[in-house]
Amino acid sequence: MPGPEVTAFLNALNETEHLAPERMLAYQRRLLARLLPHAARETGFYRDRLSPVLRNDGTFDWERWNEIPILMRSDLQDSFDQLVARNLPKSAGGVNEDVSSGSTGSAVRHLNADLQNFATACCNERFFAWHGIDPGALYARIRITDHPDAVWPNGRRLEGWRIAYDRSVAIDLSTMATMDQQIEWLERIRPRYLMTYPSILRTIASEMAGRQKPLRFDAVLSFGEMLTEDARRTIEDGLGVHPLDRYGTGEVGHISAVCPQHLKHHISSELVLVEIVDEQGQEVPAGTEGRVIVTPFYSLAMPLIRYDIGDYAVLSGEPCSCGRSLPVFERILGRSRNVFRSADGRRIWPAILSSEIGRHLPNRQFQIVQLDFDHVEIRYVPMPGEQTSNVAGLTAYVRERLQSEVKLSVQPVDAIERSAGGKYEDFKSMLD
Repeated sequence: MPGPEVTAFLNALNETEHLAPERMLAYQRRLLARLLPHAARETGFYRDRLSPVLRNDGTFDWERWNEIPILMRSDLQDSFDQLVARNLPKSAGGVNEDVSSGSTGSAVRHLNADLQNFATACCNERFFAWHGIDPGALYARIRITDHPDAVWPNGRRLEGWRIAYDRSVAIDLSTMATMDQQIEWLERIRPRYLMTYPSILRTIASEMAGRQKPLRFDAVLSFGEMLTEDARRTIEDGLGVHPLDRYGTGEVGHISAVCPQHLKHHISSELVLVEIVDEQGQEVPAGTEGRVIVTPFYSLAMPLIRYDIGDYAVLSGEPCSCGRSLPVFERILGRSRNVFRSADGRRIWPAILSSEIGRHLPNRQFQIVQLDFDHVEIRYVPMPGEQTSNVAGLTAYVRERLQSEVKLSVQPVDAIERSAGGKYEDFKSMLD
């Protein structure tokens, strides 16, 4: 049974997900009213930075919120010591230091207090409950881990890994296992649930094509990488279930999770304030693409106030028909380094289908890299045996999707290079 603190937090989340927008805003401001004075008092970085909002009499000028400068990843790299809180309230608990995955191209050190990790774990429990995930079933998790026991052929068994269930069981396997080893392991342990990165789910789903006895799961859960629409369709076709996706970062924690009735993400507004802004830092209307700016309310050890996480997204202007009042991401577009750019400054999100790549260039995995404004390279792991490629057809397809007469080169490789954090990126731009 979960402890009283977990039960209380989960009960609160069950109520707050239905709050009217004005009540949610008041709820968020109460949390900000604790975070902002703490940051100004306990860090050198925020001592004067929050002055637009913090009045001398202890009240808050919320109308000037957007005058607080946006915090960049480079600030975390350059001003780590100044961002660390000198003292913490007792409720924050202990502190752990970690390094973010660096999927935007620049890894950063960060601190998380126990309270922040606790809040994220509780939001994960809400996500599991939304989707009817059985806490007593076996979970397989293929993820980045350097634990010596999490290796093929057995993996590492964990009990009580879910905060609300002491008897929950998961088995971890390191991503260092080959794809053939991962599939053999899954066939052997037969978990009801599989949790891993979208790129791995997609590859497993592709490998199931044509098998007489393909792998089947009650649900597959994705995290840690951007789940593209193309990957979603491949996973659904190959594994027979919708991938249940979550969105967050190591330094921020949980941000959003996919709705149980629809495929769009609900923002966990109880944990984080999300803003979408343009390149000048001005708020954009719903339905407009912009930079994702977040303020996690429980980031007491290292306050992250108006933090640019390096992603682009679009907010929905309509409430979700599921009945929850939590805001909705219309689309989560991806990292800034995953967007291509044209010579005239336009951003291009590559809407390139893996099925079309495979039709012209049979592969086990691929990555499309923008080397220059007019040069794109496809790196791919060839299928076993001799295969027929149609580079001319592939070039025509890529040019049509990018709406540009780019030069296309193809490069066979033994393996697709991972990012600094050990994750895969389908699309990567080498332009600054």
